[in-house]
Amino acid sequence: MTHLLDPLLAALTTPTPATVAGAFAVTLSGIWPLLATRRRILGMQVLSSCVWGLHFLLLGAHTAAAMCVAGAVQGVAATMLRSRWARDGVIGATVVVSLAITVVTWSGIPSILAQSGQLASAVGRLQRGTQTIRLIFLGSEVFWVSHNVLVGSSWGLMSDAMAVSMLAVGLW
Repeated sequence: MTHLLDPLLAALTTPTPATVAGAFAVTLSGIWPLLATRRRILGMQVLSSCVWGLHFLLLGAHTAAAMCVAGAVQGVAATMLRSRWARDGVIGATVVVSLAITVVTWSGIPSILAQSGQLASAVGRLQRGTQTIRLIFLGSEVFWVSHNVLVGSSWGLMSDAMAVSMLAVGLW
């Protein structure tokens, strides 16, 4: 049984830059589902997305890194822009750009999964109600869990488990 856990434990305890970024990203990701206001949820997601982008870049998962940057831009737009037209326009533009980036950084199924997770998250960021945001982000986890299994992100999987749990608590 221990032999099955060895790769996971090694990935979680080896102090590489990707491991440090992953640990910090997990910490940030565990906070946002529990926040009470839309602005705080989205603000913490921006910070979390930036750190996840660094983690995935260090793992060589370039599509996921780019999707995290797109998510950060969407979060800033959703938080800072007062005009619904401007906010929706920026988020729509990031979706179009992220589709092009997916083609440029294409790595097969992981790219499709990262793009799908990003699209679901974009829809979540457009929502006004905190419960709707949580519900849609819960749906995006299907794509991110699958992606993180394929690219070997133990920190991503830990974050996914936490996110699903915290989103469930937040929905309750």
